[in-house]
Amino acid sequence: MSSLPARKAFPKAWAPKWQRFFVAVFVSAFFFNMGHLLLDVHIELYWGISDYDFSFVLSMFLLPLLTGIIVGLIYGWGGKWVAHFPPLFVLAIDYYMTAQAGAPDGARLIPMMWWGFFVILNMEFCAVGGVIGELLLKRWYGTLDMPGTAEYAPMDAEPLPQDKDK
Repeated sequence: MSSLPARKAFPKAWAPKWQRFFVAVFVSAFFFNMGHLLLDVHIELYWGISDYDFSFVLSMFLLPLLTGIIVGLIYGWGGKWVAHFPPLFVLAIDYYMTAQAGAPDGARLIPMMWWGFFVILNMEFCAVGGVIGELLLKRWYGTLDMPGTAEYAPMDAEPLPQDKDK
């Protein structure tokens, strides 16, 4: 008898992959946008060096990490890849809207390459959060019960017989 606790059976996927994709992207994009509004951070605007404060640091590192965890928990296996999209969509819409409406007095639109660096940084931290979300699911349900892992297993996946000669 093994003293290891029994793994919980992973429930069947609640929706097809494409539906989980859209739900994960929209929910996490909403969370990401609300976090930026709550922190009052506008990455696309440059107000001077004083704009890089603690709320900016939270919006660049912690907020994308939490957003990625949400994506990983909603989407499941493969959430680390889906987690790249919410910051890209939200920050691209913010940049476009600011470019069309104009920057407020005292601020200017940051150059596209500088903005691109910030977007890539957000996307990568969001992907790390997606990995953490996948690991949380793996920790809770175990590895082989995750949706999507069956297609990676070989067709004749059976345990090998034990060598009794040793």
